[in-house]
Amino acid sequence: IVDDSIVTRKMVARAFEKANFIVDTAENGVEGVNKMKESIYDIAFMDIDMPVMNGFDATKALRMWEDSVRPGARQPICALTAAHVDDFDREELMKFKDAGLDVMESKPCNIPRLFKVVDDVSPMFSDLSINAIQHSDEGHFDMVTA
Repeated sequence: IVDDSIVTRKMVARAFEKANFIVDTAENGVEGVNKMKESIYDIAFMDIDMPVMNGFDATKALRMWEDSVRPGARQPICALTAAHVDDFDREELMKFKDAGLDVMESKPCNIPRLFKVVDDVSPMFSDLSINAIQHSDEGHFDMVTA
């Protein structure tokens, strides 16, 4: 979870930890990119509006690094934004796509939707994330990034 808000980091982390996922967090884009260079996580939840380095710049930096150092191994990233995603026009949506973000969700975080994002995006789970909500002995999660 890459987010400057400790409240968001704790809320999302607790939900995923209760479902037996292993969660890693970062307070800003620089810290998040550095962690994602060290490991490929099942998914990263990335806040867009952060100090030091915002989510767009962090994702662009990671994508450039992946292309040169780790081609073919792409970190799935879900953008978290305080703006209501359904209200975005095409130009705003293209900004997310151009940055290399895979999915977008609005904040405050809807935890069941975040589990659905994991299920949809992460190749490791294929329905395990939904089961992890109901059966805490299933699933494994390396990092959730906001």
